[in-house]
Amino acid sequence: MKIVVLEDEPLIAQRLEREVRAFFGARLTHLAQHDDLAQALAELQSGPCDLLLLDLNLHGDDGYELLRLAGKRCFQTIIVSAHAQRSITAFDMGVLDFVAKPFSRERLQQALQRYTDVSQPSRLSLAVKKRGALEWIDIAEIDHVQADGHYSNIVLSSGEQCFHDLPIEKIMALLPPHFLRVHRSYLVNSLVFKRLHIAAGGKYALDTQTSTGIPVSRSNYALLKQRLLG
Repeated sequence: MKIVVLEDEPLIAQRLEREVRAFFGARLTHLAQHDDLAQALAELQSGPCDLLLLDLNLHGDDGYELLRLAGKRCFQTIIVSAHAQRSITAFDMGVLDFVAKPFSRERLQQALQRYTDVSQPSRLSLAVKKRGALEWIDIAEIDHVQADGHYSNIVLSSGEQCFHDLPIEKIMALLPPHFLRVHRSYLVNSLVFKRLHIAAGGKYALDTQTSTGIPVSRSNYALLKQRLLG
């Protein structure tokens, strides 16, 4: 597992390195620490990266610029910054978490655990009704969830459908943060996004690796476009 830390305050950079090493232990195979945007970009482009810990004010440079320059990316990002007012931009750019400075060890560990949960979704399961019995499915197998009155219909990557007796709002609370509400009646696994359609009259629809034509509300279009562009 490779992690990159971009932080221009030496004491905070050292603390982040200690906490990351303590949290991941033997799972961590490479940790690169930089205080310069150009160096960090070169590091990210040199090979696969799993997680980026990113400050936003880097000797006057904007940390968000690194994400823009990196383009389509396979790594997750956790912002660690004193500029909490910029958190909305972070989530619009698909950032996993925003840890405000000064931060506690517990808050940073919460963000790192969130990364662990998202990167290993097969470890998570959800109980559903299948063939008249209660079964557990891997959350990684879920393509999308559709509201069905006070209940929910869960569509798996295989195309199989499962019934859940909770409404979509409560299902969302049980799922990892990469499941996004794209419409009042639809919740989609962002890891399987494939295509976003734009039709006349400002109507939008989403294709996943399994399903087509999932409706997207106007308010969610910009966020989904950003996710697809990476």
